[in-house]
Amino acid sequence: MSKNLPQVSSYIASNSTYFLKSILHREKTYTLVSDKHGKVIYPHKPIKIIRNTCKLHGSSYQASLFQAKQFFGKNKHKLPIMIAYDFGDPCVLFPLFSPSSSQNIWISFQSIINIVEHNEETIVTFLDGSEERLPLHCKSFNHQYVRASMFYKHLILKRNATL
Repeated sequence: MSKNLPQVSSYIASNSTYFLKSILHREKTYTLVSDKHGKVIYPHKPIKIIRNTCKLHGSSYQASLFQAKQFFGKNKHKLPIMIAYDFGDPCVLFPLFSPSSSQNIWISFQSIINIVEHNEETIVTFLDGSEERLPLHCKSFNHQYVRASMFYKHLILKRNATL
């Protein structure tokens, strides 16, 4: 765990969030949070941030997952979810691995500006120009990104239909 990064006791994900990355330190899982303000350490798993954000906005992780399953089909896994509406814009995050995995990384769909394959990994560039090397084949990452894009578009169209 990086000793140079500040630790926060709470964090609510938003469209300012870039990613929530699980990191292990002394057999405990923490979260490396990256957003437009920089990076901080949160002393719990990323799924706790997801659950707390959904709860703060009057929903739940299970309800968000149900909404995604309604769109993609019930037998899908590693689904993108909408955790909030941030100033009317759906905040969609997608997991790179199983959400229950201690190695999972949640990526904010709206924060990505470039995706590059590098050997067996993927390098993602975010809105502020920062990059993160992710331990996942680019093809797998792109598959997750496309699903998040489809879900985001569905949410926008659904919202616009009610206006």
